[in-house]
Amino acid sequence: MKVITLNKAIFSKKCSELFSKLDIEPDLVIGILNGGGYVMEEYRNYKPHTSAFFQTVAIKRNNNLKRNYIAIFLLKILPYNLLNMLRIYESEKADKSIKKLKDSNLMNIKLGISLDFLSNESIKNILIVDDAIDTGKTMLIVKNNLQKIFPKTKISTAVISWTIERSIVKPDYYLYENALIRFPWSIDYKGKDFEKKSFSS
Repeated sequence: MKVITLNKAIFSKKCSELFSKLDIEPDLVIGILNGGGYVMEEYRNYKPHTSAFFQTVAIKRNNNLKRNYIAIFLLKILPYNLLNMLRIYESEKADKSIKKLKDSNLMNIKLGISLDFLSNESIKNILIVDDAIDTGKTMLIVKNNLQKIFPKTKISTAVISWTIERSIVKPDYYLYENALIRFPWSIDYKGKDFEKKSFSS
């Protein structure tokens, strides 16, 4: 499996390539934080005159790395070839975890998505965007929650990278397959061309 590093300019270009594949006009675009928030913002720029609504959703993940300052320091000083090996190792672990995922349990997870301002009749197409699909767990949870709110709506998914082809959700639109992407907001990204932000819906 290859590891690809995208700087800010290339990320923006790749988002445009992804959006050019869309054959739908979404009425609602959902960005899964954090990476999906950046993809969602790129869609706003790609379609500046769209009448679509935009909303972000976050799923709490166990990521102790963000609080481990020693690990973060090491990620900043290690060369990319070693960091790539670590990414591949983590991806292999995620791949093995897929068979342990039970769809029935994931289908019962409820998210606090506040979309009361929208009517079911006005939303015909929903587009969920994220940076990548690994196991597919997050995408399944978000998609399932939206399907319950909008039972008659077509829901499509778009990601920059479909990392593991055995994932429990296959994206409708994607650029890379079986590739690990180091995005500009990744902890192990070494560029200085990106500023983290908070997202507005």
